[in-house]
Amino acid sequence: MLDFEFNQSQKIVFGTGKINEAGNLGKVFGKRAILVCDPFCRQSGTAGRVLNSLKAAGISCAVYDEVIPNPTCDSIDKAAALALATDSEFVIGLGGGSSMDTAKGTAVAARQPGGIWDYAIGNKPISDNVMPVMAISTTSGTGSQCTMFAVITNPRTRQKPGMGSPYILPKIAIIDPELMLTLPQGQTLITGFDVFCHAVEAYTSNASSPISDVYAERAIELTARYLPTVYREGGNLEARSMMALADTFAGMAINNAVVSLAHVMAHVIGGHCEDVAHGDALYAIYREVLKFNSAALPEKHRFIARQLEPGSDDVVSAFDHFYKQFSFINKFKEKCRLEPNLIDIVAKDTFTYMSGIVGLNPVTADVDAVRQIIRKSVE
Repeated sequence: MLDFEFNQSQKIVFGTGKINEAGNLGKVFGKRAILVCDPFCRQSGTAGRVLNSLKAAGISCAVYDEVIPNPTCDSIDKAAALALATDSEFVIGLGGGSSMDTAKGTAVAARQPGGIWDYAIGNKPISDNVMPVMAISTTSGTGSQCTMFAVITNPRTRQKPGMGSPYILPKIAIIDPELMLTLPQGQTLITGFDVFCHAVEAYTSNASSPISDVYAERAIELTARYLPTVYREGGNLEARSMMALADTFAGMAINNAVVSLAHVMAHVIGGHCEDVAHGDALYAIYREVLKFNSAALPEKHRFIARQLEPGSDDVVSAFDHFYKQFSFINKFKEKCRLEPNLIDIVAKDTFTYMSGIVGLNPVTADVDAVRQIIRKSVE
């Protein structure tokens, strides 16, 4: 008998030009906001569009424009201090996953005692006393605008957990494909690959449900169809829109079915190798993880294979066929050649602070299995 839950309590506003509605949408949260973004969003004028919309709606807004890739607990605590100093009533995350995750962390740290790290690592529970979050995505990849998760790095402990709570799910998500037209080819690829990985892992997760499967399948279909186009033609608005939709569907899927082994490994890699982008870390190990998992759920793996290569039943072969058309940067492979002990470190850390997520993998894994996956990935 079927037995599952599915939750998605948020407003999603999708379409070209929707960024200009941020002010009217934000009025329900109050008249004082803090905008969290990276320096590029400020310099490019994208942040200015949000600020103008807020001003027209009578909302004053502080700006924290120091978001960094793989946001750290220190950077989030700094944003939270600004939110407190300006008596902000809600937080807006503008940008990719790093900006949206910083906003989610700020929402917690500005209202709850102590710095963000104890909440990120699970030492303290997150209560409902958080700032409302509005997320405005500028990439198609992290799905953070539609999830209750935030990835936060502690550079001192070299840990990169995914903090999760339904209280940090953005109340409003604005997805404007126009904002993605100028995304560089490299960023388009690694964020688009993240969409694929989110969808595959939610689809094959032990926490999947018939509803999350619908979103995951659609995300896989759209990514297989439109990622090659946006990679070649970054200014193609239709393809950008479809990848933004794929990202949204994948985010909704992982918000309920979560992810599994590959994402845990990628998080651990990112914690130890700060210059390895999340999408590149995933690509470095994904083929071998797929091969490891393909022994389970044959029908689902056949579905994935046929989206990547029509007529194929072999998910690994189809993966090779589809992704050979792209150029990934495999810094992790080079790092393992220079630091052979990194393989053991990552394998062991996979079963520490995110071991619960590993338990959602369709095939049971242990340290030896992960060690073999990494060795095969970097040989």
